[in-house]
Amino acid sequence: MNISDRIDYDVVDGVARIELAHAPVNSLDQLMAEALCDAADRATRDAASGGVRVVVVSARGKLFSVGGDLSEFAGSPDRGGQVTATAGRLHAGLTTLRALDVPVVSVIDGTAAAAGLGVALVGDIVIAAAEARLVVAYTAAGLTPDCGLSWVIPHVLPAARAMDFALTNRVLTGMEAAQWGLVSRAVAGEDLPSEVDAVVGNLRGGAADAIVETKRLLLDSSRRTMNEQMEAEAATIAHAIVHPDGIEGVDAFLAKRQPIFH
Repeated sequence: MNISDRIDYDVVDGVARIELAHAPVNSLDQLMAEALCDAADRATRDAASGGVRVVVVSARGKLFSVGGDLSEFAGSPDRGGQVTATAGRLHAGLTTLRALDVPVVSVIDGTAAAAGLGVALVGDIVIAAAEARLVVAYTAAGLTPDCGLSWVIPHVLPAARAMDFALTNRVLTGMEAAQWGLVSRAVAGEDLPSEVDAVVGNLRGGAADAIVETKRLLLDSSRRTMNEQMEAEAATIAHAIVHPDGIEGVDAFLAKRQPIFH
């Protein structure tokens, strides 16, 4: 289904697909920001009802997104107010997607720049075409980062690389981004659809409860001490082993067969 004319949202076989559909450049204007919020809210409701087990964020066309719509900002009588409103809605949508219990997979094909890069990196797993181009780009226009990039970049990259990437507007290919650890993996462009299908299929067919709880453990680990984390792990695995998926998984392992999770 279309969410305005900016984003397509569909659910098929437990997979929700959020596709930026404002080609050719998928610029992030006010309408796109509102549509992203709507899509994130729908994904949250569908996941809560059990109808969605994986969310995929991608973009239509040869560019993932060039970032914020600078022409819309420049044409506004209140540039600061326009940027604040647009960024606020983009941030709300990204916050909702990051808070999802189910795994989120991002797919980067083509260029992801500035705020577009922030959207592209929202995934728990980020898969890029080896030839994709990732660039921060803000300072080239005299601007500063938004969409969480000033948090994500220094949290996933060493300090020297984070500063180089953010301050010089160095362009990374998808392969370089994978080597740096900015994205999860990179594959040749022609192999991207099959790679995404394989990852999504693995997640969709896996033990949903265990995947959700593992994601929570990883996300919560940074605010806990090691002992606190191990306490949380003990409680979680004790719950998992009596959950139907845990019972099936252990029985299948002992019987040397493939588990069938529901």
